[in-house]
Amino acid sequence: MSRTLPQPSSSRATFHESFNQLKQAQKTRKGVPLYLLYVNRPAGRAVAAALRNTRLTPNHVTLAGAVFTYGALLWLAFAAQPTLLSALVGVLLAVGYVLDSADGQLSRLQGTSSAFGEWLDHALDNGRITVMHVAVFCYLSRTTDYDTVLLAAGCGLFLLASSTIFFGGALVDQLRRNVRPGTSTSVTTAAAAGTAASETRVNNRRMLRRSVVTLPVDYGVTCLSFLLLPWPRLFLSVYAVLTVAHVLMCLAFLPKWRSELLALG
Repeated sequence: MSRTLPQPSSSRATFHESFNQLKQAQKTRKGVPLYLLYVNRPAGRAVAAALRNTRLTPNHVTLAGAVFTYGALLWLAFAAQPTLLSALVGVLLAVGYVLDSADGQLSRLQGTSSAFGEWLDHALDNGRITVMHVAVFCYLSRTTDYDTVLLAAGCGLFLLASSTIFFGGALVDQLRRNVRPGTSTSVTTAAAAGTAASETRVNNRRMLRRSVVTLPVDYGVTCLSFLLLPWPRLFLSVYAVLTVAHVLMCLAFLPKWRSELLALG
């Protein structure tokens, strides 16, 4: 569950106070894709800060994000046509992704984190992966003359890779926390401090490289690809590239996760 942040001494914190409070207490940047790191998290932070003093709860934000996401995907599957209006699907998906980032940050600001809220968030996140690729298949089968079997195979491959990355990564992270609940240590010597500073610089460069490498498998990038829906063949080309990226990243993650889990015992 999200860590609750200290509540303000005054009755109502300002937007800037809430925004800066969240900025100083963000999740780790390790392995976080660039879009999530520099676009989605800050946007979600702004939404959470704006809603802190309202009656809206994190679960309300989670459900609002689901309305944008699932509504856009249902429209894509059954009604969208290859016109400029269909690009709105990408916009609605991106908005839903921002709200998905905002709900957890709002729970930390309001001190209302709950097991149900976290379950609801993850359940809807997992479901949207399936609905997204089924919707893509429906759209492409309606608007192009490509073989439906090949379309189904491509969408299914993307679905398999993306769901494995999402669920596998979330489960590994949870197992890691269960086995090592609080492994942070503090070093106070001057020599150790200098070494730590050097290691920090190296780690920052390593994290930046990982953020760039993992950018193609960022859900936000997938959302932006839907801006190309007015041109189905161009969209399909980009979709195919993202499919390959997800498959390759999934194949890279699996042995890494195996080694880490075996090391945990």
